[in-house]
Amino acid sequence: MEQVKQQILDILNSNKIGSLTTVHNNRPYSRYMTFTNEDFVLYTRTLEDSQKVADLQTNPYVHILYGYTNNDVDAPYLEIEGKVTDFRDDEIKLKVTNFLRGLFGQESDMIAMQIEPIRITLMNKNGQAPQSIEFSE
Repeated sequence: MEQVKQQILDILNSNKIGSLTTVHNNRPYSRYMTFTNEDFVLYTRTLEDSQKVADLQTNPYVHILYGYTNNDVDAPYLEIEGKVTDFRDDEIKLKVTNFLRGLFGQESDMIAMQIEPIRITLMNKNGQAPQSIEFSE
């Protein structure tokens, strides 16, 4: 299992863009987001008045596809099931701001989100079956 954890961390550390899915009007809604991470916890920023924030305040659970590239369709990628556990925390905002500096509009319009993993599944690993790591909720 340690090898799977390391492979997951390698993907998290070498990619920064993923597809974040929330639930909007009882339907899935996806958008590309830029992430940073500390170990398995993901962080991102968004506009405070965005639809995704409203969606997440109603239902904090998310699904993220992370690490896929069209350069190598057989390369491993991640399916991440998670929960947004914090908004607006100044420490989180500083971490994410330092990483994403210059990519977005005025900082005052942005909030940071912390996404705790529930399950991360390593997909497409040389034709092997998917391998998952479960986290306590």
